[in-house]
Amino acid sequence: MLRPIKRRRDGTYVLRLDEDTLDLVRALAAQLDPLLDDPSADSGLRRLFPPAHEEDVLAEAAWQIEQGARLRDSRRAALGALDQRAEEPMDEERMVAWMQGVNALRLVLGERLGIEGNDDGEADVAEAEAVLEASDDPAAVEEARRRLAAWQLYDLLSALVAYAVRALEAGED
Repeated sequence: MLRPIKRRRDGTYVLRLDEDTLDLVRALAAQLDPLLDDPSADSGLRRLFPPAHEEDVLAEAAWQIEQGARLRDSRRAALGALDQRAEEPMDEERMVAWMQGVNALRLVLGERLGIEGNDDGEADVAEAEAVLEASDDPAAVEEARRRLAAWQLYDLLSALVAYAVRALEAGED
């Protein structure tokens, strides 16, 4: 089986992913990028921008003034790395940025799904599948489909991060 992310003998990395998957990742990055302008306006960005001083409003405001723009720029640069094409060589720095971009997408989706700790979504998925099997309510069925799709996307993003970590840890093949 081909690994979806591979470190080559020359030390570069390549994505062996289909263009549909890469297009999806790029589309998600394009949706997330404008939200970075004001992270406090969207609670879904909490994991990307966790408060540095939760108990001290003044210290948090000072931190945001001093470091907020740098963190937003870093997140934006990682999302920019997601424009990578399949089989196009990347150096290690670019591979790390690509992985960070995918992880940013995963963190935001995880926040939106309400994931806590090692939650694998099994209960949420089972509930959604039960609705699909038993419900005659079109709105409930649509919501169940949306939840299942979100969990599938979360699993895909998690797998991509894991493959990237393995590739970065791997020695030459």
